Amino acid sequence: MSTSFEAMSDVSTFRKTAASMWKAPNDPTIYGSMDVDASAALAFIEAHRAKRLDSGRAGGNEKLTITHLVCAAVARAFVKYPQLNAKVRFGGRLERRQDIDLFVSVATGGGKDLSGARIEHADRLSLAQWIPAVAGKARAIREGTDPSFEKSRGLFKLLPFFVLGPLLKLVDFLTNELHFDLPTQGMPRDPFGSAVITNVGPFGIDTAFAPFIPLARAPMLILISEVKDRPWVSEDKQLVVRPVLRLCATFDHRIIDGFSAGKLATVIREALEHPETLAETAVTTLPSRAVAA
Repeated sequence: MSTSFEAMSDVSTFRKTAASMWKAPNDPTIYGSMDVDASAALAFIEAHRAKRLDSGRAGGNEKLTITHLVCAAVARAFVKYPQLNAKVRFGGRLERRQDIDLFVSVATGGGKDLSGARIEHADRLSLAQWIPAVAGKARAIREGTDPSFEKSRGLFKLLPFFVLGPLLKLVDFLTNELHFDLPTQGMPRDPFGSAVITNVGPFGIDTAFAPFIPLARAPMLILISEVKDRPWVSEDKQLVVRPVLRLCATFDHRIIDGFSAGKLATVIREALEHPETLAETAVTTLPSRAVAA
């Protein structure tokens, strides 16, 4: 049985303009957020910092933070579900990464610019190794001593906007489609890795979601918001006030659907609520690459 339609005569100016301006939806992005009781994580961080201070190893900005815990938890989630550590190439071919690399965003120029540190083999790092890995790369980027970042930033800064757009499309094709590795030109292969992680908590942001960067073929992007005291229902059904960490994630629906996002969230939540388990060094070898048509 066919369905009948009739033209709408009472369409508002906005609706008419919107229908003409926007095209049919073709964006595979989905969003999700999760609140985590951060009591154990904050206590673990304070204990870790106190231990480093007592041992005389504390110095500069190289101290454990929520960002390190989230990074380690995300790496653990991809270890457990390696089929989600994938990317889309050549317009539709799904490929699974053999390594877990995480891209941690870094503010530069006093907050006027944004870059990031790509941490390779993230699943093989202990928390003790995460601290210098992120801090060292972030410091090099901010101080202008990271050769790869300086090379790409210098090139992109000099080019006019009408040249930069086509160049970025070329970079995307070379590094993501052909997997050329051009680090000396500031264009490494698969530049953003398995996930992008950005901490916006220091800016006082309560809840926010970020869009995927066209160059990033990562299946997940996570924003770490400010840890705030919020109402919380305890295990004995009492309403209490707890420090709560809200994680806001953007997923590529071509790779991660609601069911699989829930599985990742379960691993991440468990790790953050029991941060002592993240202190263990996890060296893993993922299964060989599988390609699905």
